[in-house]
Parts: sequence; structure tokens; C-alpha cells
Amino acid sequence: MWNCGYNGAGFGHWFFGGGILGFAITGLIIAIIVVLIFKLIKANQGNSPGNLDKYDSLMILKMKFAKGEINEEEYQNKKEILSSN
Repeated sequence: MWNCGYNGAGFGHWFFGGGILGFAITGLIIAIIVVLIFKLIKANQGNSPGNLDKYDSLMILKMKFAKGEINEEEYQNKKEILSSN
């Protein structure tokens, strides 16, 4: 008598209505959110300070070689050392 089949906003027990369609839409939205969270986590792992430092060091080495501050042999030796870490 008090409920009369009315669930407040009229959406049933799921976010987008009752039945299989509401379940499917809710599941799709949850799956999209989970995928986005994993992509954000993976993207942040690639920008760790160690990777940025290695990239910066190689760029500085290339610039020094391009300016003629170091010779080719020195450049190759230092590049090998930086790339192995």
C-alpha cells in the first residue's frame, strides 16, 4: 500500500531502469570507468622520474654532440652507458 510499485525516481533498481537493458547500460558505464582508470594508471607509470631523467640525459648528450662540445667516440661511450641503465 505504501510503496505501490513506485521507486522514487522511477528508474527501478539499476541506474538506467530495471530489466536487462538497465543492467546492460549500467554494466557498460562501469566497464568504461574501469578501463579509463587503468589507462590513467598506465599512463602515469610511463612518466616516472627515472624515465624522464634518462630522456633528459640523452637529450643533453645529443645537444653537446651537436654543438661540438664532445667528439663522436665520447658521445657513443656515454650514450651506451645511459642506454644500459
